[in-house]
Amino acid sequence: MFEGYVYKVRGSKFAAMKAKRLSEMKPQERGVIGHIECPEAAMALVEMGCCPGEEVTVAHVAPGNGPMAIFSGGRKVALRREAARLLWMLPMVAGSVNEGIAQEASQLIAG
Repeated sequence: MFEGYVYKVRGSKFAAMKAKRLSEMKPQERGVIGHIECPEAAMALVEMGCCPGEEVTVAHVAPGNGPMAIFSGGRKVALRREAARLLWMLPMVAGSVNEGIAQEASQLIAG
């Protein structure tokens, strides 16, 4: 089971960050997609702009086990909660060290 993620940041320095599922995030929380759990489902998620390294902001969460809306890749996307459970996120807190690390990690994943 995927519990966390380690990124190489700034040369030989390493930073470990605790990951959590997108389905566990609350409205206005931000993060970077670190891992997609199910490769078979990855293609549909990638087509919606949910790629590893992409920054995501949670817009809305429906009550119960309903869908959620996120901002990803400049678009607002609605996801079933089951699909959101497949995405492991690196949380970003505005103005924190984690935000800078997550942004650098995003660039490393993308490039």
